[in-house]
Amino acid sequence: MAVALTMPCAASVGHAQAPAERTTLGRAIELVDAHLAKARQEPNADLKRRLEIEGYLALLSLPSNRRPYEAADRLRTIDEALGDKPVSGDREVIEGGLNVVKSLAEERDDLQRIFLVDRQYSGLSSGEGVNQQYFWQLMRANDPDAMTWYFQSMQPGVGETAGIVNRGLGISLLCQHGYRSLARQVAARLTEPELDYTTGPRLADLGATAEAEQRANRTMTQTTRRAPAGPEILIRLAVAASRRGDGAEVERLARKVIEAVEPRQFSPERRVSTDYGDCDWTLGRDFARRWQERSVYWQSAFKLTADPSGTTPGRPYLVALAEAVAGAGGGDGSVELIDQLIAIFDKSARENGIDLTNAAILAAGVEGDTARREIGPVLAWHWTRQSLILARLAAGGAIDEVTAKALSLDWAVGFLASYPHSALAKRIGGLSETERQSVERMNPKLLGRLQLVALVLEGRIADAHALVESDPAASEFDGSRIVPLIEAQENAGLRSRATAALDAYLGVFPAKDLAALRLLLMQRQTEKAKTMLRAFVAGGAGAFGVSDIFVGVMLLRELGDDMDVPTLVGLRKGADGIEASRRLIEIADALAWDGRPAEIEAAIRQPPREVAQLPAKDMACLRDTLQGLLAVSLARRGMLEEGIRLVADRKLEQRQFCWVGRGYDSKPIFDVRFLVQEWVRRGHAAP
Repeated sequence: MAVALTMPCAASVGHAQAPAERTTLGRAIELVDAHLAKARQEPNADLKRRLEIEGYLALLSLPSNRRPYEAADRLRTIDEALGDKPVSGDREVIEGGLNVVKSLAEERDDLQRIFLVDRQYSGLSSGEGVNQQYFWQLMRANDPDAMTWYFQSMQPGVGETAGIVNRGLGISLLCQHGYRSLARQVAARLTEPELDYTTGPRLADLGATAEAEQRANRTMTQTTRRAPAGPEILIRLAVAASRRGDGAEVERLARKVIEAVEPRQFSPERRVSTDYGDCDWTLGRDFARRWQERSVYWQSAFKLTADPSGTTPGRPYLVALAEAVAGAGGGDGSVELIDQLIAIFDKSARENGIDLTNAAILAAGVEGDTARREIGPVLAWHWTRQSLILARLAAGGAIDEVTAKALSLDWAVGFLASYPHSALAKRIGGLSETERQSVERMNPKLLGRLQLVALVLEGRIADAHALVESDPAASEFDGSRIVPLIEAQENAGLRSRATAALDAYLGVFPAKDLAALRLLLMQRQTEKAKTMLRAFVAGGAGAFGVSDIFVGVMLLRELGDDMDVPTLVGLRKGADGIEASRRLIEIADALAWDGRPAEIEAAIRQPPREVAQLPAKDMACLRDTLQGLLAVSLARRGMLEEGIRLVADRKLEQRQFCWVGRGYDSKPIFDVRFLVQEWVRRGHAAP
C-alpha cells in the first residue's frame, strides 16, 4: 500500500484553485511585510539575513512603490557586508534575484525601478539600464522613425548605450527578437559613409540587395582601412543569393568582385564570413535553453547566461565566391565560372611568389602543430586551392584523384548546411563507377557515409535503410550531424524537402533528438512529436537535475497530452526507488510550469508505487522537494499566499532541492523571493 507523504500546514489545493483565491497585489505586499517583520524577530543571524534578502528582493519585484529605496539600500548594505565571503549562498540569492527584478521591470517598462537597481545597488550612474529599456520600447513599438533616430544618436566606434557596441550589433539585436523588417528599414536609413562597412553585410542578410550593393560601391571608392569592406559586402550578397537559389545573381556578383579586385589581392588572408548571422537565420538558436530554463531546478542549479558566441576566421574571398556559385544549384556554367576563379587564384599565387606544387608537397609531409605553424602561410595557399577544387565538385565537376583526396565528410556536411539549394546531395548519389572507385581508394569509409547523408537529404528512406544494413561505415555514422542540414533547408523555406528529409532521418535514426523534435513541432507533425516526447519521458532520469523527462512532460502538456503522474513515472520499466523518485521530481517540475498544483498534491498524498516503499528519511527528502514545487505551482496559478504558507517555516537547507540518495543539493529556490517573482512573472500582480 502506498504511504502518503504528509503535508503539514498545506491547505487543500482543490479549494485554493477557486478563482476567488487569487492573491491581490495589496495582499502580496502585506505578506512580504509580514515576512520582513518575522525576519526582525529571528534570533539566528544566518537565517535572519537570508529572510531579509528574500523579503527585500520580493519588495523590489512587486510593481508597487512600497519601500523600494529602502529595499535597494538594505540589499547593498548586506552585500557589502558579505565582502569577505566570495563564495556565499546569500550573495548568489542577491545576484540572481536582482537579475530577475530588472527583468520583471523591463517587461512592464518600469524605468524608475530599472534606474533604482542600477544606481542604488550596482552603483551605476550613467543610466545604461534605462537607455537599454528605451531601445526595447522602440523595438516593441516597431517605429522605424524613432528607432532610426536612436541609432543615429550613437557615436560610431564608441561604447554604445543599450549595451550595443556598434550599430551592427544593434541591427542583430532587432533580428534576434524577430523584428527583421524594422532592422531592414533602420539599416537602410543609416546612410553615413563611415557606417557602410557595418550596415552593408546586415543589409545583404536582410535581402536589401540594392541598398547593400550601394554601400559596397561607395566603400570601394574609399582609400581608408574600410575599403576592403566593399568586396566583402558583395561576397556576402552572393552568399545570400546562393542561399535563395538565385544562380544568375550569384554569377553577376562574382564577376563584379573579380573586376573590382586585383588578382594579387586574392590571397588566403583576405577573408569574409559566410556563417549564418542573426538576420539570415530565422529558426532561433536558443530553443533548448528556453525549454530547459522553464525548469525550477534548472534555475536553481545553473546560471542562465547566453552561450559565448565564437567567431570563425571566415573563408578566403575566392573560396566564398566559388562555394556560393556551387551552392546556388550548380551546372556547366557554374563549373566554368569556378574554373575561372581557380585560374585567378593560381595567378595570384604566382604574383605573390607562391609555388603551389611545392605547397602541396609540404602539406603532404608536414607533421606536428609546430611544423604547421612554421609554414602556415604556405599551407594556407594549398588548403585554399583544395577548397576551390571541392567547390568545383559541388557545382557538378568530375572527381579525379586530386579531388577525391581533398574530399572529406566535414567539408560536405559544412557545405550542405551553408547552401541548402545545392545539388551536392544529388551529385553524391549519382557518382560514376570511376568516381566511386577514386573516392574509395582514398578513404574506404567515406563514400558510404556521404551517400547516407545524401539519401536522407533526398528523402529516400528505403535506400538509406538498405545502405545502413549493407555498409558498416554507414551504420557507424553519427546521424545527428544530418539535423543541421535539415534545419538549413527549413530556414531556406524548403519545407517539403525538409519534411521529407526529417522523415527519412527519423526512419534511419529513431533516437531521441531535441533538434529533430523542434523541427517536428515547426512542421506541425504533432503525433510524431508526441511519440518522441514519450520516448524522452521513458528515458533515464538525470543524475541530479533536469533532463529529457522535464522537457518531455512539459511539451506533452503543451500539446494537450494529460497523461497522469503514475503513468508518466511508470513509462520507464524496472526503475528502482531512487531513480523513480528523480523521475517524479522532474515530472512535478514540469507540472509546476504548467500550473497544475492539484496533480502535484495528489502525487504527494498518494505517491506512485515505485517510490512508496522508500525509507522514511528518503520519503521526507522527497516530500520537501515536491512540496516546494507545489508552492511554486500555486504561486504561478495566482495563489501566492497558499504557496508562501508551504515554504514560510523552512530551514535554510530546505530552500534547496533534496534528492533521494544525495540530500540537499541546489541553489536556494523555495522561498518568498522566488514565489513572488514567479507570481509577478505570470501576470498576477496586475490591478
